Parts: sequence; C-alpha cells; structure tokens
Amino acid sequence: MTHEEFTPMNFENGSFSISKRVSFRKLNSFKPKTVDSVIEFAFNMTFGAKGEHRHSRSGGSIIRGNLEIFANTFQGKLSEFAVANLLYKHKDFKEPDLSTHGLGVWEDADFSIGANVISVKSTKSYGNLILLESKDWDSEGKYSGSVTEPKTYSHMILVRISPDIEKVLQGLKSNQNLNIAISDVRALLLAEDWGYDIPGYITNADLIYVINKRFVIPKGALLNNSVRMDAENFYVQAGDLRPLREFLSDLDSDDHSYGVSPLA
Repeated sequence: MTHEEFTPMNFENGSFSISKRVSFRKLNSFKPKTVDSVIEFAFNMTFGAKGEHRHSRSGGSIIRGNLEIFANTFQGKLSEFAVANLLYKHKDFKEPDLSTHGLGVWEDADFSIGANVISVKSTKSYGNLILLESKDWDSEGKYSGSVTEPKTYSHMILVRISPDIEKVLQGLKSNQNLNIAISDVRALLLAEDWGYDIPGYITNADLIYVINKRFVIPKGALLNNSVRMDAENFYVQAGDLRPLREFLSDLDSDDHSYGVSPLA
C-alpha cells in the first residue's frame, strides 16, 4: 500500500462521514474464562478502585464516569487478547497484562515482538476508524503519553469487538458512578457471545503520513451526523488499513504458524 491510497473522510453539511468501510466478519469468539478475567480486570480498574484510568481524553472536556471507563477498559483488554491469538507462538510473546496500576502505566506498548513495538486499538463491531487524540502524537509519529519517554510504534492494529459493550451495560447506566456489584456485571456480560474481527493495521510510516497530511477531525466536529467529537483526532479509515496477512509477514518471527491460541 502506498501512502497516497489513504483517503480523507467525506465532509458535507458540517459533518464528517466514512467513505471507506469494512463489514464486520467475526474471526473467533472469546472463551468465557477469558471474558471473566477481563471483567475482573476492568472492574478492579474502575469500581474496585485497585487501579486507575484517565477520566478525560487528551484535549477533551468530557469527564468519563466509571461505567464508561469500565466499558472502554473491557473492550480494549479483550482486543489485546484477540491480537494475542495471532502472536502467542512467537518466542518473544507475553500474555496481555491483567495486573492493576495507577495512571500512566498503561500508556505503553501492548506487545513487543522482536524489534516490533505493537499498539492495539479497539472499537465496536460497526466502527470504521482508528482514532488517535492529536495532542498525544508528534510529527514523527511518536506517542507522548508513554510511561518513560515518547514511544514509536512499528505497527498499530485495529480490533473490533461484538456485541456493543455500552448497549449490554445499558441497564446499569443510572448507577454509573456509584457502587456496582461485580456479580451483576458478570451476569450481564457472561450471557453474551463475545467475538472480534481485525480489519487491518498501519505502520509508523503510515501514521507519519496521516499526521503530516492532517487527516484530522477537529474537536467539536460532527461524525456521521450524530457524534460530537470531544477532542481533536487523527484518523485512518478501516478500508485503507493494510491487510492482516501483511502484519504477520512483517514480524521478524522464527515461527509463522499463527492461529487460535488457548489464551482467548
């Protein structure tokens, strides 16, 4: 893929809209044991108060409640397990981290495979964008929110999760910042069949191109005539992502026999 193939979104009547979509095609379902572990992790990072995530986006104004942070954390960690299904046979593979920490510790690489530093981005099954808060990135494609120093990711891979976690949790929304029992959350989430697809990825060179060409949705802009952007974001459309087979061949691995791992 050449950089020139990246496509700006349509902009009409004050709203940005997707022009390069990819239909959701489930690759696999997560094991209930994996889902339960991720529920416990996300609960501990929010209602359980054993860890902490940011309550607002970089450059954003909206303060997220615990239920929204739980949903984002659950979706993001499941997405890491989806990528773990691809990488688990590699000699450098380490399982997704389910320990809990304070702010900043989670702003680092999701996987390091040989010389490759991989970031996993997650969205809902109907999502068609990699969105990156612009305040977190410089013109060289370095991420400034890393724990120690600006981080350069060799690959950024998009994972889409089904069903929509926010819709599943809708019955708890009236209690989003109060005490919620983990048993209630488990009952809702373990009743669902959680699955994923991986529409593709970008390289660091792709990211630098997108940043320098200003593929941007401004703060306050409308997306698909319905979502008001809380922060300025760089974007890449799902239809412009590099295919998954290229991601696997990019990795400097001694073993390319990837498949479905026992982890997820």
